[in-house]
Amino acid sequence: MSKSSLTGTQEEANGGVFSADVSAEELKVFIEEADEQIALLDRDLVRLETEADDPELIQEIFRATHTMKGSSAMLGYPRMSELAHSMESLLDGLRSGKMSVSAEIVDSLLYGLDILKVLRESLVSPEKSPADIGPAVARLESATETAASVGGRPGDQEETTAAATRSNGDGSGKKAATDGEQTTSPVSDRWTQHIPQSVRVDVKTLDSLMNMVEELVIDRSRISQINRVLESKYAGDELVRDLSQTSGHVIKVINELQQDIMQVRMVPIGTLFNSFPRLVRDLAQRQGKKVEFTMEGLETELDRSIIEQIRDPLIHLLRNAVDHGVEDPESRVGAGKPPIALVRLSAFQEGGHIVISMEDDGKGIDVNAVKHKALAKGLISADEVARLSMTDAVNLVFMPGFSTVEKATDVSGRGVGLDVVKTNIEKLSGSVVTESRPGEGTKFMIVLPLTLAVIQGLLVAVGGTVYVMPLASVTETIFIEQREILTVRGRHVIRLRNNVIPLVSLDGAPGLGLSRAGRGDKCFIVVAKDGEKSIGVVVDELMEQQEFVVKPLGKFLVDIRGIAGATILGDGQVGLILDVPALIKMATP
Repeated sequence: MSKSSLTGTQEEANGGVFSADVSAEELKVFIEEADEQIALLDRDLVRLETEADDPELIQEIFRATHTMKGSSAMLGYPRMSELAHSMESLLDGLRSGKMSVSAEIVDSLLYGLDILKVLRESLVSPEKSPADIGPAVARLESATETAASVGGRPGDQEETTAAATRSNGDGSGKKAATDGEQTTSPVSDRWTQHIPQSVRVDVKTLDSLMNMVEELVIDRSRISQINRVLESKYAGDELVRDLSQTSGHVIKVINELQQDIMQVRMVPIGTLFNSFPRLVRDLAQRQGKKVEFTMEGLETELDRSIIEQIRDPLIHLLRNAVDHGVEDPESRVGAGKPPIALVRLSAFQEGGHIVISMEDDGKGIDVNAVKHKALAKGLISADEVARLSMTDAVNLVFMPGFSTVEKATDVSGRGVGLDVVKTNIEKLSGSVVTESRPGEGTKFMIVLPLTLAVIQGLLVAVGGTVYVMPLASVTETIFIEQREILTVRGRHVIRLRNNVIPLVSLDGAPGLGLSRAGRGDKCFIVVAKDGEKSIGVVVDELMEQQEFVVKPLGKFLVDIRGIAGATILGDGQVGLILDVPALIKMATP
């Protein structure tokens, strides 16, 4: 295999950290594998603190570290291989049972992992200088010596160097053949025993495939519409019949291709969640709190593009939970609670949505304090405060500029920035609702679509303009008489099963128009919901339900209120996709 060596500039910028004959492709594969091992270590080292008696966990950590050592040695990256070797030596004492897991050992391994991450970054950012591994190696060796003096030395562990150890990725740590020994290559053995059944695909390739599938989905709608017209106009024609059969097959293939590509884009949410235990652990230590952090539903799959965008909102919620949601051990004991607080993060699929729940058993949100603060800051009037339900009062924490704490910490402030969390979730066509019980805890429920690329929608017409209502937001459609429309404080509303629902009339003007409600004696109303709030959108015609490819608006139209995007319809026209959360904000005070 011919090698395309790295440029001299890149090699020099990295301080010669890897061999000069390493190709760009080899470096790319190494970084991908290193990311997998680092992610595993990030998750498992935190688990080690509470699952110290699990030999399989220790073996898994050892195997990942061993793989990092061997792979970096083969790449010619001595800093990483030496650091990984020091971590491996400490772990070998644990797996042999001659050392016991302690807080110092876990801290030392986590410190080593942090330096491994920096070393990894230096490979892809030539301008950064590789980290000094000296302090990390010294700390690991000190932890090894301390643990050995207490629990016995590893004894049988042989000093191995990266050059004298073959890394076969299975944690066996076989020495290279010497003094006349004959051995077969573990790499070739493994290859003959197991041929990988998966391949790595660049994200850009997946995005390109998705774009092409989106175009096919648009053409699918067009083919269906043309086929219906021809069948009605030339019923019984043999060519039309053949065309109908062929188009039906093409549509079936497009449907299957779309499902397969969508599945490839789905990523287990555990790839995101697994980085959070370390975050919670560090925050709790800094705050002097004891927190038991659990995660559920790690296998739940979500579109990669959504996973990338929910990381920051979830981090903010976790920071707030640890910093201000849960109490310190003394306060918890004084309140009759166990000293260790609970924070639970879970995910599950519900219909066409993914629900992410983040809850704690802390002090909860003081509703009266929330109302008082919102009133004091002028975020809401006294009249509005009096009409607030318990749920609406709790959700005031999402208002811009809201906070109940007198002094924000360097980590977070309860409520500060939660408006950004809500805004970012709504940009993903999602919603977030808060439940809180004073003295018992707080729960945030985030509801997200499985994907943003294609949505199920209801096609409606208003004043000659065609709109798409996301079906996930639609609760029902009704046909009412004009006399059933009431006016309350200058706004049009209807009463539906003892609930008063405000009406929105688009009037063919995107993002505007709450003035008129209906035409003639009767009108169609699409009832849509976001969280606990509902609106009725007045439309002239209910057309059909189908899948739509979401296209972003251009930079000159992106700020239009009430419009989330656009789509190409079967007849080639542009349909506007309604932003239900934005419409609800426009229609409700």
